[in-house]
Amino acid sequence: MGGHRYLARRTGRERPPLDLAGIDPVQASEIEAMLSTVSAGMNDLALRLWCRLNPLVRRCVPARAIEAAPVPRAARLRFADGTAVIVRSAVPGDVGALALAMRRGSVKATACSTSPDGATRLVFTFPGGHRELSLRVLGLDQPD
Repeated sequence: MGGHRYLARRTGRERPPLDLAGIDPVQASEIEAMLSTVSAGMNDLALRLWCRLNPLVRRCVPARAIEAAPVPRAARLRFADGTAVIVRSAVPGDVGALALAMRRGSVKATACSTSPDGATRLVFTFPGGHRELSLRVLGLDQPD
């Protein structure tokens, strides 16, 4: 089953049509075909990430370490079962806040979601349930 169809069924939305008015019809169809290919690829990645991370959430596998990543403005997040992902925060400082919370106690992802645009997010709730943050998962990674 294609990832974009799966996500469209889960979210009820597919990529909105592109307004290509005023563009040569041949070029417009080529652009639409390229965008569909990119969209399908992003949704396939999102589906693979969701299938890999959702069981971690269901089993309450704690995050164990945050390290520097080979990607600018991103971090490597390792889980207790050995899974490693590259993440980026939408809010500056959230990765650091998660690292600090991990030093104080066990931190578990409470949700894994995929948005219509193909972004996969992990939501973490801090010990005591007083704070929550969301990290965008850029992809799976292997420990160095």
